[in-house]
Amino acid sequence: MLNVLKDLTGIVCTIYRLFQIPMVAHRAALISILSFTGYPGMVLSSVYVIPHGDEIISKKNAEAARLNSLISDLSSGDTSDTMVILSPHGLRISDSVAVINTEWLHGDLVISGLRLRRKYRVHRDLANQIANLMDGFTRSATFITTGGPKSVFPLDFGSLIPLSFFSPEKVVAIGQPRIANREKLVEFGKLLGNALISFPGNVSVIFSADQAHTHASDGPYGYSPKAKLYEEAIRAALTETNFSYLMKMSEDTIDEAKPDSFWNMLILSGLLESTGKMMQYDFGYVEHYFGMMLAHSIPSVQS
Repeated sequence: MLNVLKDLTGIVCTIYRLFQIPMVAHRAALISILSFTGYPGMVLSSVYVIPHGDEIISKKNAEAARLNSLISDLSSGDTSDTMVILSPHGLRISDSVAVINTEWLHGDLVISGLRLRRKYRVHRDLANQIANLMDGFTRSATFITTGGPKSVFPLDFGSLIPLSFFSPEKVVAIGQPRIANREKLVEFGKLLGNALISFPGNVSVIFSADQAHTHASDGPYGYSPKAKLYEEAIRAALTETNFSYLMKMSEDTIDEAKPDSFWNMLILSGLLESTGKMMQYDFGYVEHYFGMMLAHSIPSVQS
């Protein structure tokens, strides 16, 4: 039944993509297939935007402590057995998306005397499906060997810090692509969303993201007034679940603000469109030279 379901959903995705049928109809067709077959599909529990600054672990100030508390509150209610995480500090390929497909992920990080050490089993069936979403753009990546006890990929801090708040049985790690084609990133987000609602299990998605990095003249990247402009644009996009301005944002603004979130936010916009979810902005602040924001999904009126 699973293979038949994958074939059916794959056919539907291809037809709707070729004829540019709106994503609302695309999503409805996938749900109809699941209903017709009596197959429960994967429940897309939650979508998160979570920062990865060390400060949210060390809780070095009141704002960081509040952020830590809010993330903990959200994660305590998340019962997903699988987490998909997209990190700007994972494996990056210049022209495509890297989907890690080892047996295990392992991370070990010490922050202000606090040790984060985690090992996660990779959901390889889901990783394989995501790696095959867009021919030539999504790619499977391994490390040392494809199977066995030594098939372990090193987990970056952009993944490890957000994941440390959760307790998933399995994880799929995706490296954030930084290509110039914004439409392609949105399309990947749409297909990713469709893959998650047509696959068995219970999953949540984390978009690991810090914002602009040029808020302070004594920071490592200097100061630019574009940092505040960028923060305001992302806050508005998350508050209104409207990312249209990001499609028009100038390359100059992105270059001067120096975010690591921009490309993930475009993928997020596509995923929200295909899954019918909306975002709720929770909290944000500037930690010296870089911005951090937290947001989570809520059901849309149409869901």
